[in-house]
Amino acid sequence: MKRHKINYKNVAVQPEIISKIIKIDIDSLHCLKELDQLLRSDQGTAALVLRVANSSIYNRGKKINTLPMAISILGINIIRSLTVLALTRSIFTQSKNGLIRLHVWHHSLLTAIASQYICKELGSGHQCEEAFIAGLLHDVGKILLFSHYADEYVDTVEFSLKNNCAFFEAEQKLLGIDHLEVGQQAVKEWKLPEHFVDYMGMNLEEPMCDQTKNTVQLSLMAANSLLKGAGIGASLIESGIRKEKLMTIGLDEKLIDDLLEDDYMQGLMKNELYQQCTNA
Repeated sequence: MKRHKINYKNVAVQPEIISKIIKIDIDSLHCLKELDQLLRSDQGTAALVLRVANSSIYNRGKKINTLPMAISILGINIIRSLTVLALTRSIFTQSKNGLIRLHVWHHSLLTAIASQYICKELGSGHQCEEAFIAGLLHDVGKILLFSHYADEYVDTVEFSLKNNCAFFEAEQKLLGIDHLEVGQQAVKEWKLPEHFVDYMGMNLEEPMCDQTKNTVQLSLMAANSLLKGAGIGASLIESGIRKEKLMTIGLDEKLIDDLLEDDYMQGLMKNELYQQCTNA
């Protein structure tokens, strides 16, 4: 089988912008000016930042027309999250395929939102935005594979669901490469912080023992399992098995019960950021 290849520069949002914004020194006297300049260099990201700043989540009745105003309202951490979101959103708003939108795009966005919530519930509020970024980026390999080989990747998703096998297994069988490899390489190519490989290049279905010691990783693993169990990112799993999987990850039983409530999943679907991005 011919091994498929990825051009890591062939994405709608400039990868170097993502890397620079993620790495920006928030203690620098010039960080806000630097952030403003970086956002101006990418129209897609700038437009999303302004749109979110004017949403009911952050807006207080005053129209936000400039990036400096948006930055002052949202803060650097949220801007970082939106920069990554702009990358994934730019690719999937162009796709009309229902399977891809549900099992890759919606899965990534909902995992990000759930990961952020779980991280806060675990007592690490200061890491919530990184948990959100981790959720968005954990399947970036799938995003890149789809953006390069759209028709073949649809076949791959269908194969995974039909045969109830992991995505990376289906990818290896049909494409000769998997999203974990692609994610690992993206960390290098885009010059992201090295620890991002823990989000983008690891099989979250079979976590290493020490992964649960990191709250962001734990939150990501739990959110990923939660969404896949609900049939968003994989085939639907019976609730008892879903609970067992979350217990194995290491979450508190009360938190697990809360996450598995219908009200929680409905709340995810009603999240304003999710609604804004998926209904565009």
